[in-house]
Amino acid sequence: MKRYFLTLLAAVWLTGCGKQETAAPAVAAAAPQGIAVDDKTRKEVGVKVELVEAHPLAASISATGELQLDEDRTWRVGAVMDGRVVAVPVRLGQAVKAGTVVAQMHSHEVHDARATRRQAIAELERAKILLEQAGRVRARTQRLFDLKAASREQLEAAETQARSAQLSVTHAQAEVDRIETHIVEFLEVPLQPLAAEDPNDEADRVPIKSPSAGIVMAREANVGTVVKAGDAVVTISDLTSLWFIAAVNEADLSQVRPGQTVKLTFRAWPERTFQGKVLQLGEKLDSQSRTLQVRVLVSNAGGLLKPEMFGTADFAPQAPRTLIHVPESAVQEIEGKTVVFIQSAEGKFVTREVKAGARIDRQVEILAGLEPGMSVVTSGAMLLKSHLLKGEE
Repeated sequence: MKRYFLTLLAAVWLTGCGKQETAAPAVAAAAPQGIAVDDKTRKEVGVKVELVEAHPLAASISATGELQLDEDRTWRVGAVMDGRVVAVPVRLGQAVKAGTVVAQMHSHEVHDARATRRQAIAELERAKILLEQAGRVRARTQRLFDLKAASREQLEAAETQARSAQLSVTHAQAEVDRIETHIVEFLEVPLQPLAAEDPNDEADRVPIKSPSAGIVMAREANVGTVVKAGDAVVTISDLTSLWFIAAVNEADLSQVRPGQTVKLTFRAWPERTFQGKVLQLGEKLDSQSRTLQVRVLVSNAGGLLKPEMFGTADFAPQAPRTLIHVPESAVQEIEGKTVVFIQSAEGKFVTREVKAGARIDRQVEILAGLEPGMSVVTSGAMLLKSHLLKGEE
């Protein structure tokens, strides 16, 4: 029976194409002769034709992308002064807490700050001595004024000198406090050196601490590295959240907005779905792929996801769009082109190149190439394709 159908279709093909043995034309927007199939054969092989219509459809948007570090939860911990790294006690991949020492460095700024502090203390002592002298002068002048042995001008001058001396002490004390705060809170080293300032003594090393809990993702410096203020030494990231950078097609951008719910799947966990939320749409379209980068915040409390994993994002449907779509069975690939079969006349079919979009519920969105009212083969297109290709041999 199967052989009978194939023989019958071959006969129909030869009848539709004539007795000439010329090869069928290459598939383009429409083939001049196409394929002729009689009514009986169409029924036997299940060729079904339907009119193209545009229907409103609330379609989800899919886009591929890659996981990246959450930059809002990533810290590139660096040196706050010039110096030399003398210790990096953390390893790549190590979990650290807030305040963990991730590196230590030696800097001449420690010695300079301590020397400046000693000078400030000396200046404070000098100011205190001058204040004591001014106080005694003021007291003596007051006694003489009370005995009418000193003028009011002399008393006022003594009081002015005493106030000036007090201001000098206050200023000198503030300078000492400033320097000590810098040493203790900024440099985080002792105010006084040990017996001898030794760069190998941990008490004189400037610690570099983690600002938050996270994972050590990179070590930009090792022991012996000379760094300047601002140079990164260690990168730490909190991996409980990640960014998924999705490449969304230009045609789908109207359906994507900040705050939108996103479902994500990854090659590493094909049976699991992860939740995300759109944070931001990019500002510039990729001129080659015609896609826009969309940043999605992904929860990773379980730690299953890793930066640079590839995955797919499905954006929650928005308002229905009016789409032209056909069943997946109607769309075929011929000579590298996406085509459908159009019924040009009763029992005659030609190919038409189309631009396919998203696949939604076993339907294919047609972005270009079809218009409402066209008659498209929705069942049996694969058989028509095989006989078209066989006729070209």
